[in-house]
Amino acid sequence: MATRVLIVTKGCGLSRESRAAATDDNEGAARHATPDPSSTTARGAPSRTSSANTPTELIDRPNQPLRAAPTVKHSPPQLALTPWTRSELARQREAFFETRVSGRPEMWAVMKQVSELLRSGDLKAAQTMLDASGATCPTGKVCVERRRGGQKKGGVYDDKGLLYEMPGWVVSDPEDLVAEPQIEGKDINEESDDEIDAEKGVAMEEKIGDMVSVRARLSDRGTDVVVEMGTNQKVSVLVKKVQEKAGIEQKIKFAYMGKILEENKVLSQTSWKEGHILNALVFG
Repeated sequence: MATRVLIVTKGCGLSRESRAAATDDNEGAARHATPDPSSTTARGAPSRTSSANTPTELIDRPNQPLRAAPTVKHSPPQLALTPWTRSELARQREAFFETRVSGRPEMWAVMKQVSELLRSGDLKAAQTMLDASGATCPTGKVCVERRRGGQKKGGVYDDKGLLYEMPGWVVSDPEDLVAEPQIEGKDINEESDDEIDAEKGVAMEEKIGDMVSVRARLSDRGTDVVVEMGTNQKVSVLVKKVQEKAGIEQKIKFAYMGKILEENKVLSQTSWKEGHILNALVFG
């Protein structure tokens, strides 16, 4: 009986030692299996914050410096049965911008200004205007070119990712423009001396509207210039007044509430409100 007790006791002792060893081994294995937060796997895990959930920043969007106005050999056959005159080209350009239904109106106003600057050869001012609007031009070509297979290349994207396309003739004069038609040796667009005198008389009698003070903040120096003008006078008059008051000769474009003011419109036709500050973008 004593021998049996001794055997059982040893067996129990060995069993406890074995269990203790097994427990130590299991704990060691568990420690090795626990992932380290600083491990390669943890560092390689993708973040939940993705750029796909946020607007693309300007620096991440394709953008190339603007190129010079393209060469256009012919008046567009889909719009012109015969080559355009210069006056018809001007009317078609105006109609193009007035009939845009997609995109934002303020961005189309920028595109119009950019096209005029490119046409005049002022590439630097056109680039400044485009950059100020937050738009990008992935190819450097504001005009769309059609390639074989119907593929298009060119155009401008605004800061919302919307595409703005213009045909080449909006920026460049077609090479096949013809002279204005004449009647009995006189240009039909030429005015007689009597007509000119009559227009001068009407212009003298035309009221300039209520006089208001316009405060313009110059982009090149950050200072304000205040001028007086009539509400029925055009924005182009405001440009000259600010240039004279500031003593500068550079081109000026006025921006208000994110929109470029068109120079051929009178002040009362713009969205500007008396007492508000106009941003004067100085180029050159």
